[in-house]
Amino acid sequence: MKKILLKYKYEIVIFLFIAGVSIIHYLYGYKDVPYHSVYRLLYTVPIIMGAYKYGFRGGVLVALIVGLVYSPHILLAVNLSSPTINELIDVFFFFSIGVVTGILFERKNRELEDIKGSLARYILLEKYTNGIIESIKSGVVAVNNDMFITIINQGATDILGIDENCIGQSFLKTIVCCEQVKTKAIESIRQNKIIENIEIDVKIANKETNIRVNIYPLNLENMNKGLVMIFDDITELNKLQKHVQRNDKLVALGELSTGIAHEIRNPLAIIKAVAQTMKGEAERSTEAVKELEIIDEEVERANRIVKSLMDFAKPNKDEMSLCAVDILMEDVITITSQYIKRNEVTINYYRDKIPEIVASKELLKQAFINLIFNATDAMPNGGELTITVRNLNHQWIQIIFQDTGIGIEESHIKKVFNPFFTTKEEGTGLGLSIVHRIVEEHNGVIDVFSKVGEGSRFELLLPIDKEVSIHS
Repeated sequence: MKKILLKYKYEIVIFLFIAGVSIIHYLYGYKDVPYHSVYRLLYTVPIIMGAYKYGFRGGVLVALIVGLVYSPHILLAVNLSSPTINELIDVFFFFSIGVVTGILFERKNRELEDIKGSLARYILLEKYTNGIIESIKSGVVAVNNDMFITIINQGATDILGIDENCIGQSFLKTIVCCEQVKTKAIESIRQNKIIENIEIDVKIANKETNIRVNIYPLNLENMNKGLVMIFDDITELNKLQKHVQRNDKLVALGELSTGIAHEIRNPLAIIKAVAQTMKGEAERSTEAVKELEIIDEEVERANRIVKSLMDFAKPNKDEMSLCAVDILMEDVITITSQYIKRNEVTINYYRDKIPEIVASKELLKQAFINLIFNATDAMPNGGELTITVRNLNHQWIQIIFQDTGIGIEESHIKKVFNPFFTTKEEGTGLGLSIVHRIVEEHNGVIDVFSKVGEGSRFELLLPIDKEVSIHS
């Protein structure tokens, strides 16, 4: 019952209004009410209400009902002094009110429906446009002529590290990390020109990020209405490009090193043989023997460099086979334990349950030994080396070497894998280059993170062969 009352409450109000006005007319009589003509006008209220609610049909229908209710009143007025024609005019007046208000409200309702339809289409278009903008991984920022932000998507807030509730705020004050972009944006809006491929390096949330920016003037009806700026995080792309460039250099250098090493090895062998012969003949001369020993030591040192060159140019790959990296790491830690203890370094080793992979055990062993020696050398006063082997999403084996050493200067980090780059007095600069080459031979990735005084972290990623993982 309550639901029915709520559903037809408007119709009930109209009915009660008509009933109330009719009671006034018929209960008190025609002559007894001084303000009879005023009460009679109250019939127009339900007529207008019907027209408001249902338009033309509602106005005419309620006017018809009022006319039917009012008709007996005409018969009551036949023997009275007032002419009956006035009562007929009242009925005509009621119908006129119903028709006129019905037409007016019908037109109004139609206009409202048009407005609602336009608003619904606008909202749908806005949602569709926002959906497109949000689905774009690139950052999209739109500003007006006064450089206030009008649109910003999730990609932009992620790339620029700003709050998504910055719409309506000044772009120049909100984007604090990109002074070059601000300058170019002002230039673009003043000169109404496109500016593309602006590459900047910014530090967002303590992370170095490479960003490419394209700026486009927003022209509507041949007038500049602001700018649309596209931000792309190209950090990984730049890393990939540098990775490819480094590989190209390493390949070229490897080929060159092979030729040089072969050419140097023969003269070194001759020098060593001659020095040993002269050493035997000059046993009486202590000074000559000492100098010949120096020659012998330097030849040995040169031979070590040549061997490193050969290892770098052509890693001595044994046959690829199933390799348990976590077990191999235990063997490497055992092999290097005496050297590590001598340097007062403690090793912490953590590992997940990982599958076997197809790899060269000897090459991986060489890479791990080099990284352990490198970490130990970075802790001249002792420290801790934490080695972690993880199963990363069943797609990669992640191997982390984290030391508490002296760290690497920021300007040196990009060079540590370059051949012949070293900060050690007696280093060849080929150890980490060989590690990099070995990881590349296994289709893996190696990266380094370091801060002076806080230590270094070398991270290796080696791919897991799906079939081997299942069978293992």
